[in-house]
Amino acid sequence: MKETTPVKRSTALTAALALTLTGAALSPAQNPPAPPPAPASSAPPEIVAEIKAKTKQFTEAIVSKDLSVLDKMFESQAGNVYYDINEGPLLTFDRLKRVWTAATTNFTISKFDFNDDMKIDKVGDVLVQTGTWAQTQVAKSGASRDIVGRVTVLWRRTGNEWRVFHYHGSITPPRPAAPPRPPVSPTAAPQPPF
Repeated sequence: MKETTPVKRSTALTAALALTLTGAALSPAQNPPAPPPAPASSAPPEIVAEIKAKTKQFTEAIVSKDLSVLDKMFESQAGNVYYDINEGPLLTFDRLKRVWTAATTNFTISKFDFNDDMKIDKVGDVLVQTGTWAQTQVAKSGASRDIVGRVTVLWRRTGNEWRVFHYHGSITPPRPAAPPRPPVSPTAAPQPPF
């Protein structure tokens, strides 16, 4: 029987312990860990539900190319600033409408969803909505692309409803692949002289 050197035994034990601690040694029958919970919103639950419903109404309208949703959701006052994924600052509501009209004319947005990380906080008389989104765009040529992004939306009461007075959407750039790590050479234990 071949005897294992102390270094090899130690390396094997360390690797087994690392696999166990990271969960890599779980049997395939076990479920993977659940994703982290969505961040807690500080706005009252009924307001959170209302803004989530308005956000869903907005994304569904954009997918169906119903841009009248912009008039229903956004304030049209001068001085409001908007940033779209391709342009900004958009200094007027009319400019915002032209950008979204171009986007839905040049592409078919077949999917547009805000993710579960949506957070809605109430700061004084303003709501601050943050989160990420995913979108599938299909060009007239038929080429399709999936994009993901992040957004900050500011809402305030206009009459009896919440309306957007600032929107800042951006594409989240893909992260470059991590460079490969150089191989780790184990430190050999001194060998006995015999």
